[in-house]
Amino acid sequence: MTATLTCDQTLAIVSEGRAPSAEQASAVTGHLAGCDDCRIGILSCDTARHLMDDAIARRLATPTAVALAAHLTDCDACRAQAEEMRSSQALLERVEPPATLASRLAAAAREQLQRQLRARAFRTPLGWTSLAYTDSGIILIERAADEAAAFEHLHARLGDFVSQERPRDDIGGSAVDKLIAYHEGERVRFDEPLDLSLVPAFTQRVLHATARIPYGEVRPYAWVAREVGKPRASRAVGQCLHINPVAPIIPCHRVVASDNTLGGYGGGPDMKRWLLRLEGYLKN
Repeated sequence: MTATLTCDQTLAIVSEGRAPSAEQASAVTGHLAGCDDCRIGILSCDTARHLMDDAIARRLATPTAVALAAHLTDCDACRAQAEEMRSSQALLERVEPPATLASRLAAAAREQLQRQLRARAFRTPLGWTSLAYTDSGIILIERAADEAAAFEHLHARLGDFVSQERPRDDIGGSAVDKLIAYHEGERVRFDEPLDLSLVPAFTQRVLHATARIPYGEVRPYAWVAREVGKPRASRAVGQCLHINPVAPIIPCHRVVASDNTLGGYGGGPDMKRWLLRLEGYLKN
C-alpha cells in the first residue's frame, strides 16, 4: 500500500532534488493528484521556469518532474512558456548552427588539414615518383620502380599518411604538375614551400644555396661550400646533397666536381647525366 504524505513531507521530498525511491515517487504523485494547494503552490513560477531551463539540458529527478507537471497543469502563464520553450527547442534541433560556431568548426578543420601528411604518386620518364607534403610544405620526394613501392618508401621514412587518390588543388597538386612538366623538358618555376625538417640545419643551409643555381647551369661543390661560409667543407657539402629529400626541386644534380666531372648523385650517375641533358648543360 502506498504511503500517505503530508504537504510538508511532499515539499521536503521535492526540494531534496535527488532521485527518490519508487515508493516515495508514487506517494508524491498521489499527494499532488489530490491536493490542489500543493499542485499549484509547491513550486513558485520562478522555480518552475528554472526547472524548465534545466529540463532542456538534463532529465529531472522524478518527484521534481511530477511537481513541475503539476504546476503547469494549473498555471496558464507557465504552461504557455513551457510550450514556447518546447517549440523553440524542436526548432533549434532542425536549424544550422550559429555562424560563429560554424566558423570555429571550419577553422578547426582547416588547421587539422594543414597538419595532415598527404602523398601523391605519379610517373615520369625516370619511373614512378612519390611526393609527401602538408600545407606547410613539401617534405619528401622519392623515386621507385612502381606505384606501390613509391608509397612504401614514403611510409618507411615518414609513417602513416593520407594517399591523395582524388587529388586536391593544393601545393602537392601544383608540385606534381610542375614535376611532370619539368621531366618533359619544360622550364618551370618551383615556388611551392618546402619543409626541410628531415635534415640537419647545416644540410638545410647547403640545400638553400644549391636552390639558387640557375636552370641549365652547374656549380662546383667548393662554390656551395663558400656560399654557406665553410670553404673547406666540399666533402661535407657532397654528403649533404646526397640526402637531399626534395630533388629535383632543389637541383643537387647541378653541383659537380671542380674538374667538371659529374661527381656523385643520390639517384646514381645515369640519372644525374639524364637531368643535365634535359636542361641542356650536357649535349650528349
